[in-house]
Amino acid sequence: MHLPWQAMRKNLHHLNALRSFEAAARQLSFTNAAHELCVTQAAISHQIRALEQSLGTQLFERRPRQVRLTVAGEQLLAVLSDSFDGIERVLASLGNPQVSTLQLAVTPTFSSKWLMPRLPRFIDRHPDIELHLHHTAQADVLTRGQVDMAVIWTTRPPPRLWARRLFGTALTPVCSPALERPEHPLSQPSAVCHYPLLHEDGPQDWQRWLTHVGLSVRATRRGLVIDDSNALLTAAMAGRGIALGRLALIADDLRSGRLVRPFAQTIEAEGAYWLIAQPSMVAQPRFQSLAQFLMDSQGDPDAAPAQPEPASPPPSTT
Repeated sequence: MHLPWQAMRKNLHHLNALRSFEAAARQLSFTNAAHELCVTQAAISHQIRALEQSLGTQLFERRPRQVRLTVAGEQLLAVLSDSFDGIERVLASLGNPQVSTLQLAVTPTFSSKWLMPRLPRFIDRHPDIELHLHHTAQADVLTRGQVDMAVIWTTRPPPRLWARRLFGTALTPVCSPALERPEHPLSQPSAVCHYPLLHEDGPQDWQRWLTHVGLSVRATRRGLVIDDSNALLTAAMAGRGIALGRLALIADDLRSGRLVRPFAQTIEAEGAYWLIAQPSMVAQPRFQSLAQFLMDSQGDPDAAPAQPEPASPPPSTT
């Protein structure tokens, strides 16, 4: 007769194999998984093959210099990521029950321009939550298991995650006040033809703005293409050209005079800021506290704080 605990102990040897699989599947690399777990690549490969034999199904498609997850592998990774994250969070809370840690990933520009001016209010309200910020522009940051939640700029949030749209924003031309030249005053949109344009990732946004104001794209001067919105604004402040700034993020730069808006015309950005998280996080009180704060903090960070509202039930996964 086999008792339930005996069956459970019999399967404990799978735990190391599951941990090896999770690390390899998350990084799609046996070598990186071996480095993370401080074992050899051969050990990772052996444990995963043993797990596949035990389950009777293949978890990886093995190709020269590359591995890919099978459908079964993707299903197992989704479950294991949530499970290991939950174990780590519980262990952390047991180690220090007075303080709960929350790992938040944000884009650098969102952090410096929007979050930082508002963050002291959250810290004052929630001294029991220790917030760890991770700066990245990668939308897959949650699937790598490094953070609890993230704010990303995207047109569509990743599938199988809890997601809530925080806000979109308009794009408006901005530049240094020292950029304007007397022979080409920035009094009409057509004046952009005499100045270099700064592009984020590519020319698409400027093409839309120029079309919006009735100008030919071909008439404009070439300029820098920059893959980071923070660096884009820095270049504009340094007088390198005219950039399209996100109005929701540049209020302080406009108030201080570091940037000016030569024209009033705007277009809506095609993306938006989204708050995303693993569905298993949504019921956590610390998650609800920060999520509610972010959704309530759309206004001026210097304005009087609004009274906190009761947390609403979490929305369905987007």
